[in-house]
This record gives sequence, structure tokens and C-alpha cells, in this order.
Amino acid sequence: MVSNLKKRSALTWFLCASLLLSLLISGGAASAEGTPGKVAFQSIEAKQMVALMGRGTNLGNTFEGNWNSQSYQDVKNTVDAFIAAGYTNIRIPVNWGGRGTKYASTADEQGHFSASAPNVATVKQLVDYVLNDVNTVRQSQNKPPVILIINTHHEEWAMSALQGEPAFESNMQRLETIWTGIADLFKDAPETLLFELFNEPHLSMNTGAAAKASVIELNKRAYAAIRSFTVNGTQPHVQRNIIFGGYNYNSAWGLYDTYRNPLDLPGEGADRYVIGTYHSYYPNLADHLKRVDDVKREFADVHDIPVYMGEFGYEHRGVITDPLLDSYRQITSKAVSGGFAFSVWDDNGWYQIYNRSTGQFNALKDQVLYPGN
Repeated sequence: MVSNLKKRSALTWFLCASLLLSLLISGGAASAEGTPGKVAFQSIEAKQMVALMGRGTNLGNTFEGNWNSQSYQDVKNTVDAFIAAGYTNIRIPVNWGGRGTKYASTADEQGHFSASAPNVATVKQLVDYVLNDVNTVRQSQNKPPVILIINTHHEEWAMSALQGEPAFESNMQRLETIWTGIADLFKDAPETLLFELFNEPHLSMNTGAAAKASVIELNKRAYAAIRSFTVNGTQPHVQRNIIFGGYNYNSAWGLYDTYRNPLDLPGEGADRYVIGTYHSYYPNLADHLKRVDDVKREFADVHDIPVYMGEFGYEHRGVITDPLLDSYRQITSKAVSGGFAFSVWDDNGWYQIYNRSTGQFNALKDQVLYPGN
């Protein structure tokens, strides 16, 4: 019985993705010749979006820090390589408000930032390139679009206080202003851009009832800032898919424990354009696999909300062994069998899959994208 259920889940995932792809190909805004240009927004509910997202990767340690080159040409080359390899979603972590005292803040103390700030302008240029130019050409070639995810990442200042403490309200107002700015920056983006509200709540928001309540409030405030954003009398993000996680570093347990009550969900359980997310970093393969079952049973099935595993991997530091390859293969296959989309963590460092200096992938790539081949 369990085996049959897994097969039906995987088949449903495949059929949804195939149907959605055919609809996008037949009804998109691209010209028949595939001329790059602006792509119009098309409404796609969360379950269909997750099926379309499929297997993806992270542009890690780039715009959320300063470990890799942030030049447009360098990141474009990396993204082009990701797409050519076969990834159909790319998560782009971005830090907006400064990470403690270590990194310069793009946004001011109130949360306002300039669209011409170097990192902001580069992220915008990259998003426009993929979602308009690349996806227009892919559509003319009967290929699925590439889905991009933008988030707020390493925003340690926002986790410095709990709900009810003096700094909490000013932190939330700043986060709301940042998300209003992001909503304005991408007001013309097609539906293939997704917003992820907040990465890995921890520090004050790690565990406990107060932390849980604070993360619920944080997600609701960020969600409302996006949904209510209005320009020229219209609200361009009412049907954009929004990704949210729970406390405890976006852990699997943190997701379903934070959201036992559907009224605590962004949209209070009535929004068909929201996606749950969790991260999977465990030393034992069995723990990775168990979390897929746990999240499906305790969150996805309970709330009828699809799931995206936004980060996972092992700190291999360049030592690629057969057991490591098997672990990546099993984790990704298990996620797909559960109906989850995923993005493997690739930071061009300890979790590297693509070497940005040599332009070469290591053997983990095929286990993520083409397991069993």
C-alpha cells in the first residue's frame, strides 16, 4: 500500500507538471520566434507551481554575503550553467537589512533601499534576464520555464527581539518596509518569480512558545506587505506564490509545529498561492528521508499546502564519495516521491556542486537532477 501511494504521488506530480507546461506553452506571452522580451503574469496556484518548480539549486553565498563574486556577468554565467544543466528552479538568497554588524546594509534603518544600489540593481537585472529573456526562448523551444525565488536572508536584526519586547515592533516595521520595496522592485515580474518571506528564524526566534508566536507574526506581517502592495490602483502580487517556513532554522519540525493552527498560516488557510518550506541538514541519511514523511503527514496533508525543500546537503568540502552520491540521490528521489519541489544548497564552497572558477560540475549534479542514470 505504501509503495502504491508513493507511485501515485510521483505520477500526480509528473502529470501536474506536464499539464501546466502545455498550458504555459500554448498561452504564454512570447512570440512564436522566441524573441526575448517582457512576459505577462499568469495565475498559477501553489500546487501547480510546486510541480513546475521541480528540481532546483541555490545561488548560495552570493547576494546574502560577500563570499562569491556579485558582478552581473559572473552571476549570469553561473545561472546560465545551472539552467543548461537542467535545473528548473533557482533560489537567490538576498540580504537587505544587514547581517548584524558584519555586512553593510542595503536598506536604511527604516527599511528603505534604492533600486540603483549595486546588489539590488544586479539582482533585478538577473531576474529580468531569466524570467523574460531566457524563459521566452525556452517557451519557443517547448521547455518549462525556470522559476526564481527571492528571499530575505541572514536578517539577524529582525530576530533580535520577541513579540512584546520593545524592539520587535520597530523590527517588524522595517521588515514590512523592505518587503514593500521588494514588491515595488518586482511589480512587473511574471508569476515565475516567487517570494520567500524569511530565511531560517533562530536567535531569539529559535524555540519556545514566544519564538513560535513571533515567527507567526513576522510571516503574517511580511505576507500582508506583499499582498497589499498597490501601484496605480492595482495589487500586482495578490496571486504571486509566497513561500513561508517555521521557527528553529526552517527545520521540518519547525514548519509543522509552528503551524498546528490553520489560522496562524499566512492567509489563514484560505490562500491558494502559498507554499510551505523547510531545510534539511542532518548527518544521517535516514533523518533526511524521515523528514519528508513527517512534513507530508503533519503539514502538507493537514493544511492541503504544497511543500518546497529550500535547502539541503552535506558539508563535503570537495570529497565526493559513493555514499555521498547515494545520499543526494535518495534525498532528491524521496522529495519528488512526496510531491515536493527542492533546491539543493550550492555555495561554491563546502557544499559545492558547480565550480564557478572552472565552470565544471562535480558528480553530485547528476544525482540531484538525473538519479539512477
